[in-house]
Formats: sequence, C-alpha cells, structure tokens
Amino acid sequence: MRGFCRHINSVIFMRIQKKMWQPLVRRVFGGLIGRQLPKPVVRALGGLAYAVSGRYRQVADKNLRIAYGDSMTEAERDTLIRRVFQSFAISTAEFLEAPRWTPEQVKALAQADSYEVVDKVLARGKGMILLAAHFGNWELLARRAAVAGYSFAVIARQSEDAGFNEITDSLRANGGYTVLPRGGSPKPILSRLRSNGIIAILPDQKSEDLFVPFFGKLAGTVAGPAVLALKTGAGIVPMFCPRQPDGTYKMVIYSEIDTTATGDTDADIKRIMTDATAVIEEMVRKYPEQWLWLHDRWRVPPPAELLQQEKSADAPPAAAAA
Repeated sequence: MRGFCRHINSVIFMRIQKKMWQPLVRRVFGGLIGRQLPKPVVRALGGLAYAVSGRYRQVADKNLRIAYGDSMTEAERDTLIRRVFQSFAISTAEFLEAPRWTPEQVKALAQADSYEVVDKVLARGKGMILLAAHFGNWELLARRAAVAGYSFAVIARQSEDAGFNEITDSLRANGGYTVLPRGGSPKPILSRLRSNGIIAILPDQKSEDLFVPFFGKLAGTVAGPAVLALKTGAGIVPMFCPRQPDGTYKMVIYSEIDTTATGDTDADIKRIMTDATAVIEEMVRKYPEQWLWLHDRWRVPPPAELLQQEKSADAPPAAAAA
C-alpha cells in the first residue's frame, strides 16, 4: 500500500511538472520559429539537455545495452548518448528555423538523387505508405519531399498541450504536409490512400500490436503500415534523411517492401513489419547517434509464450537416435 501511494504521488508530481514546463517550452519554441541559431550554441544546448535529463540518459543506456550488449563499453555508450542529445537538438533547431528557407535552400540542404521508386508506386494508383523513423532529420525528410511535389499526411502522436500542437502543426503545414493524430479515426487515412495519396508513418516506437526482432531482440511494434498496405493495396517505401559529416543531408529511399498477400493475414502482417523493422535497424546501425534512443523501445515485454517459441526455434536439433 505504501509503495502504491508513492507511485501515485510520483505520477501527480510529474503531471504538475508538465504543467509547469510545457508553457515554457511552448514560449521558447514560438520565439525561435524562423530563427537561425549558431551550430555551437545548438550543440551546447544538446549537451545541457544531456546533463539535466537523467531519466532519458538511463532509458538510452538501457536501450543500448539491450541492442549492443557487451560489444559496447559504458564509456562508449555514454559518448553515444551525448551525441544523440546533440543530434536531436540540431534537428529540432532546424525544424524551428525551416520556415525561413526557400525551396532552393531545402534542396541544397537535403540532396535527393531520385524519387523514381515513389513515382513507380504511385503509378499503380493505390497510394503509398512512406515508412520513416525518428532518425536523422525526419521533419526535413517530409519538407524535402513536399518541395519535390509530393503531398502527404503524417501520422504523429500529439502532445497533451494543445498550444504546443498548434505550433508544431503550423510548422508542418508550412513545410507542405499535414498531420493526422495517431490513434484517430482511420477514415482520413484510408480516404487519402484510396485517392492515391501518401501517408507517412514512423513505426519505430513501442506498441503491443505484434513483436518482431529489432537488434536481435523482440520489440513491440505497430501493425498499422502492414494492415493498411494489405487493406488498400498501397505500397510501402522506406525513406530516411541521415545527416552527413558536412552538416547536409542525404535522402535515402529504399526499394518497395514486399506486401504480397498470401492468404494468411497474421503471417503477412508479421512478415511485412519484420522487413520494415529490419530496414530501420540497418539505418540505425549505420548512424547510431541519429536515432532517438531516448524512447523506451523495449518497454513492452513480449508474451511469455512468444519468448518460449523463440527459444525453441533457436535451440539446436536433438541428436538423432542411434
């Protein structure tokens, strides 16, 4: 009972904290829209966030221990976590600065060799699911595609602060793309796909829909992209926007994920999301400091029976009888 009371007190305290800092964050964000901050200042802000965010440092360290095990030392993890905070600070500063950019500046900042894969999928007339992740500068990815002439909506988690949502939604609208709240009605999503539109989904955060391997460990993953693809015939194309050493970005567009229906819907959904998650993992391994390790990716534990199935599948075959 005493532990339960402490938990309740902790939840109440956290909610009070949110109500205190959310207006401050909202004012800071609003004041920085369209402004360019010097890169050293942005990196310093990322370092400050690292210093004061003990909770998120712990989450990131836990994730890295799960993903890399003993192959990464404590010092290496700590260095990487600091770089993750700085990378996130850079992406956030650019998101706020973006309204002052011209289309030519956006093209120069994020190089895109070709959208041929996108055009090929859209030529079928059944829409496309742009599969991204909280990686690199995912907001710039959307703005760059909009500059190239592609109109789409992003499914995004909304903040509890309505004023903050107004700011982020207006920044995205300025970038040429709209927002559909995560967990909202599926009708706008289906309507857009059926009119050969594009829906962007970032399926790299925890869920209880199904569990697929991520860095060799089962991770709870949304089923949405696979379900939508099977229901509408829309193609799934993974796209990412990793930062390069010179501070510019390179659009990386993968081949379309195989969404062929076999008649076994559950198996198809798992196969599609396994392939989608493998693509995300490939990008994260190439640029580990650019993924949002601050999110508790493995927070939802797999069902015990699923873990047992995995153990049985990995077990060596029994010796043949003599």
